[in-house]
Amino acid sequence: MIRRRRRLPVTLGGRLPAVTAEVSEMGFSAEMMQVFLPGSKVHGTINCGERELPFRGVVSWAEPGHPHLSITSRFGVRFTSEVEGLSELLDRNLPPSRPPLLRPRTCRGLRSRG
Repeated sequence: MIRRRRRLPVTLGGRLPAVTAEVSEMGFSAEMMQVFLPGSKVHGTINCGERELPFRGVVSWAEPGHPHLSITSRFGVRFTSEVEGLSELLDRNLPPSRPPLLRPRTCRGLRSRG
């Protein structure tokens, strides 16, 4: 399972807005002003451009925020069924491949000591 940092708008229950911090095919972590209790069943949509991907899940963990200090609550949702179209969305939005960090050393330009 690969988690990807994605800031995608989420709507819970058709009315509560949240924003994801990380998303995978298994679930997501998100931030919002309200807090859910772990074990709560949730449903909603993940919004990506013109597409809305409906989901159902269970809150796995939650950290309450502090609304008076504008500190958002954080929580994690584990999907209870496959979210159709999510894997294609995540694969399509992968960053470009990076060059290898280590390259083989060449002998050019080295003088032999003797």
